Amino acid sequence: MLSSKKHERIEKALGTEVLVDLEALSLEDLKSRIAQADGSIKSTQDELEANPKYEELKESLKALSEGLREVRKRQNAVVTYCLHLIEEKGE
Repeated sequence: MLSSKKHERIEKALGTEVLVDLEALSLEDLKSRIAQADGSIKSTQDELEANPKYEELKESLKALSEGLREVRKRQNAVVTYCLHLIEEKGE
C-alpha cells in the first residue's frame, strides 16, 4: 500500500489522468506497462552512456568528488563506531 505522501509524489509526476488510465489496466497489461517503462529507462540510459561527452563529464565529476567521497566514508565510519560505543556503554 502506498503512503499518501508517496501517492501524492506519483500523482504529481504522472498526473491524475495517467493514474486513472493505469488503474483501469488488467494485471497482464500492468505487467506489460512495467516492462515498457523499464525498457524506456534502459534505452535512454544506453543512449546517454554512448555519448562521449557524457562519459568525459562523468569521469571529471568522479575525479572532482573523490575528496568528498573519502570524507563521507571516513566520517560515516566515525559516526557508526561512536553509535556502537554508545550502545555498548549502555546509553
